[in-house]
Amino acid sequence: MHRTVRTFLAAAAAALSATTVIVGLAFAPAQAMNYDSVPLSARSYTDKAQASAPNPDPSGDFLIGTRDGHTGRAYFTFDLTPLKGQVLHRVTFYTTERSVNDCSSAAPIEVWRTKPVTATTTWQHPPKDLELLDQRSYGSGVICPGAYLGVELVPAVQAAFARGDKTLTLAVRIAASAENDPKAGRTMTRARMSYAANHAPKVSGLKLKFPEGGCGTLDKHPAAGTFMQVQATATDADPADHPRITYAYWPVDRPGERKESSSPSLGLAGLADGTVVAWTARAADNDDAGPWGRTCYFTVDTTAPTTTPVVSSKKYPSADFPGTGGPGVPGTFVFDAGGDTEVTGFVWNRLDGGLGERVKANHPGGRAKVTITPPYAGRGRLEVAALDAAGNRGVFVRYEYQVRNTAPYAVFEMNGVGLTSHIKLQTAATEVTSFGYAVDGGPETRVPATGGRGEGDLVFDSVGTKTVVSRAYAGTKMIGAQNDSVTVTDAPKVTSADFDWTKTPVVGVPGTFTFTPRTTNVVGYLYSVNDGDEQRVDARPDGTAELAWTPETPRGYTITVSSVDASGNRSQPSRESFSVVDNRPGVEAYTFGARVGDPVAVSAWSDLPNAVAMVYSFDGGPQREVAGSFATFEVVPAHAGDSPVTVWAKLADGSLSPSTTYVLHIESGPRLTAHGPFGEEAVAGRPLTLTLGAGQEGAATFRYQATSSDGVDLPELTVPVDADGKATVTVDVPDAWTGLTITAVSLSADGVVSDSTSRWVLVRDPRVDVNVTPAPLGEPSQFGFSAWDLTEVTTKFLWRVDDGPVQEAPYDWSSWETVVSYTADRAGEHTLSVRREFTDGSLSPVTAVPFTIG
Repeated sequence: MHRTVRTFLAAAAAALSATTVIVGLAFAPAQAMNYDSVPLSARSYTDKAQASAPNPDPSGDFLIGTRDGHTGRAYFTFDLTPLKGQVLHRVTFYTTERSVNDCSSAAPIEVWRTKPVTATTTWQHPPKDLELLDQRSYGSGVICPGAYLGVELVPAVQAAFARGDKTLTLAVRIAASAENDPKAGRTMTRARMSYAANHAPKVSGLKLKFPEGGCGTLDKHPAAGTFMQVQATATDADPADHPRITYAYWPVDRPGERKESSSPSLGLAGLADGTVVAWTARAADNDDAGPWGRTCYFTVDTTAPTTTPVVSSKKYPSADFPGTGGPGVPGTFVFDAGGDTEVTGFVWNRLDGGLGERVKANHPGGRAKVTITPPYAGRGRLEVAALDAAGNRGVFVRYEYQVRNTAPYAVFEMNGVGLTSHIKLQTAATEVTSFGYAVDGGPETRVPATGGRGEGDLVFDSVGTKTVVSRAYAGTKMIGAQNDSVTVTDAPKVTSADFDWTKTPVVGVPGTFTFTPRTTNVVGYLYSVNDGDEQRVDARPDGTAELAWTPETPRGYTITVSSVDASGNRSQPSRESFSVVDNRPGVEAYTFGARVGDPVAVSAWSDLPNAVAMVYSFDGGPQREVAGSFATFEVVPAHAGDSPVTVWAKLADGSLSPSTTYVLHIESGPRLTAHGPFGEEAVAGRPLTLTLGAGQEGAATFRYQATSSDGVDLPELTVPVDADGKATVTVDVPDAWTGLTITAVSLSADGVVSDSTSRWVLVRDPRVDVNVTPAPLGEPSQFGFSAWDLTEVTTKFLWRVDDGPVQEAPYDWSSWETVVSYTADRAGEHTLSVRREFTDGSLSPVTAVPFTIG
């Protein structure tokens, strides 16, 4: 529905008649409504002081009652034509006080329906009063001045349309009893009439859509089955509306069973065959429902035909190889109902993912013909079922056939726009004598076939995707066809013997590109490399151009090229990508944590296609060779600081490539190793052995410190470097530590400090967890011994109660706890002491657990 908002917004629910329905429920918000003003066709302000003077179509405010020797009335004639045919939700006549003589005095204001205003309307000859529509008392007790006078005119407009009136004239005045009282006089703003209206949608064209049938009458109507659908067309004079259709249906002899549905597929469940159903429809928009349409009829028939159709085709009679016909060769298929007069048509499907189709029989029980053009060679299939007059479908029967491989196969050499392209055609059909081809439905070009092959020329006139239909002929008979989509571009052809994805171009080695036009009148080419600055190269007389180019950096490249004609027109761009390899080898090494004397692995490789070995020299030493274009070797730094590794690729002719030098940096900090009682980890409460090895030339002392995971430092200590450049020290690990960091440096005799070395060491927990389950005196209590850490080096638990003898319990590695029993000899408080023994014979700290025997 078209919506305009020009004045007050209000609306109501609608009731509908055959012409215009007017609703008197005001000020309910509407969803979609026409809001506008009723045109004012004539008006007149009369004055008792000038009783014989007409005042047609005055402007501005008007006087009602008496003021300054004048007594006024006002008349307004409105054109109701825009309201005709709409559902009216609101019609409001309104004006507002501008000035009031005496707000303390009540003024009775009247609105009358009168005869129309004329050019000769005066106080002496006013329009005849016909009907008092409303009366208000303004002044004392209300807003003054400025009171709003609004009169709802739904009944008045309804009555006007019923009388056949096209206009409505309203008079505004003070009631006769107070009209001459100056206290009641006031001026009013120019009166207007607004409305909220909607065109209710209508329905037409009611009929049975499937099976196809008309509306029908009670005496003569179609039959309909399970898959039936009805149809109606909704129209709305408001163009932006989107009306919805509701269908109603009921057995004609049981109207109380009426149902409504928004779907055109009416539910026939519960209705026996032979039931006559009446149905109708109506449309509604967001505001109003239109009238119900005419009543239509059908008889329920849900019994499907039992006949299975016979399917045949002269062109495609068999499923046997090699088949008949060919792709693109149409064939007629006949569906035969075999005389069953219940069958009036057929539904069929090619089983290729498409929708089923329906076809009528030539007469009840007769035949129907369809034409099928197979797109491909090979097995074709159909499913066909009989339909009766009610649209009920019988059982599907399948028909299979074989399409012979006769279609031509086309290969295109697309040379662009306006230039000659080429097509090569061939087919497996030995009887072919010629080929034809056409572009986008244009004229067909014929070329002879020799040995099942043919070729020809074609010129594309524009860029885009073109459909080329190729056909094979045996004499004048078309025996096969094929559709191909060809993408036509005027982007130039870019070729290079040096730079493409099949080659291995090398940085610094020059090469060339050749640009070939794919359109006419080319005078030059615009190109850029990797979206760099665009440059131009002029074309030769034949339209081609050659570009010499030398890559300066090993990386991936994309060259973008467009041709330019004499008029400056630019073609579509061509893009070709390729990679350029370095003429120098690549080198990588991992030196993190490496110290003097540690072997460092170095990887070296070359992308040169003729590389056969890698040659390297470390720290100025002799050249060494490793076979292959990828090699890994070890070097051992003899000093801290920088040590260069220089690498060459050895080529197949024995020459060496340019070199790459990779600098290994070895820090001067000491090499640091740690060893606890059971490996590299420390154990709480046990000493940790540290071995320091000098990496600094002339190192005289080591300085080291241990720090816990939570930041607690042990004292910093210094030890001398022995003759082997080493020192061995121990760190007593506190019981509560869970991890520690060792930080160490070396110092030369003159106080030069080396780089720092840090190492984090896990501290393992040697303690025992104890679980006590005490029992009454004289009964065995149970003790459970377990450990979270160092279980792999635990051999047994040693335990005692109070001052009793120490007892042993072998560690049960397969159980959550190692469980022992103990029977106390007295009641009261006791203490269980437990420690565990490790594989080196050492013992853990004692865990003491008090318990009570009752």
